[in-house]
Amino acid sequence: MSRLAYLLLLLLLYAAPALAQAPNRGAELDKAVEEARAAYIALQDAERRREAGVTPETGERQATAAGATRPTEQYLGRQLLLEQEVELARRRYEAAMKRWNDLK
Repeated sequence: MSRLAYLLLLLLLYAAPALAQAPNRGAELDKAVEEARAAYIALQDAERRREAGVTPETGERQATAAGATRPTEQYLGRQLLLEQEVELARRRYEAAMKRWNDLK
């Protein structure tokens, strides 16, 4: 086998996997963009729900002996859940953006 043929064979052996992955990389990048977009929309929705949930619902305020009112455990629990939803959505968005940036 000539040196040129040997070099071409080596080049094909090492370059073939990279060439085969090129179309996959484009598909992975498209998938990462879509995931980042969906995660961003989910984050916005969670933040909207949290903002809308600040107002106490019926039965979520309790009268005190001094004549004032205070939030009930139900209200505080609901606020905690809304905050956790935002945090989970934010983490998902950050992970999606990291994946997208890593693929760029």
